[in-house]
Amino acid sequence: MISRFGLRSALAETAGARGLLLYGILVLAAVPAAAQMPEPLATVLHLTQTAERKVVRDLLRVELRAEATGADPLALQAAVNRRMASALDRARQVQGVEVETGNYEVNEELPQNAAPRWRASQSLILTGRAADAELKLAGVLQSEGLLMSSISYQVSPETVRGAEEDLTAEALAGLAQRASSVAERVHLSVLRYRDLRVGNAETDGQPIPRFAAVAMAAPVAEPGEAVVRVTVSADLLLGPPKHP
Repeated sequence: MISRFGLRSALAETAGARGLLLYGILVLAAVPAAAQMPEPLATVLHLTQTAERKVVRDLLRVELRAEATGADPLALQAAVNRRMASALDRARQVQGVEVETGNYEVNEELPQNAAPRWRASQSLILTGRAADAELKLAGVLQSEGLLMSSISYQVSPETVRGAEEDLTAEALAGLAQRASSVAERVHLSVLRYRDLRVGNAETDGQPIPRFAAVAMAAPVAEPGEAVVRVTVSADLLLGPPKHP
């Protein structure tokens, strides 16, 4: 037979054990929740940094066209075909110049106060880094009857890729320095990067074609410079300075 005192002791021990068990469950449940909570004292800093460099446009693009007008569209196409075949044969003999054909068009024109006529044309595109040879070839093709459509210098993909790594390193270094400076001014320190975005190298818009095209002579062109740039951006967490 359990005495009244013993019964009280047993009930007290049971209640104590249940209390400890409940406390342990609450503590264990709170651990992952606390681990998932954002840093309460962190300040988010959004930064963007760009590094850029001027480079010489080193890829020349020349577009010419074989063109003929008249009343017979079939005859015009035959004339354009002959002229383009001759131009392709000559262009393929020049080293360092890539050759391709562009649009081929045959259109009927209806001018006012004049008889209808047809116009046939096909473009020839030359690209390469051997600018002198390419310009000389363009002059020869002009003398053989092709018309100049455009000349423009661009930055070659190799030059862009060559500048990309250095510009990326420069932009990241600038971002880190700027983040430290901002944090110091607001009496905080950089804890870590929360998000980082690094863009690819880009160049400015296409240059305006610049050339002096004279029949029977090679056209003259000046490449000029283009800007290659890399932009990086990041979200950084700032917190109280770390004391030694």
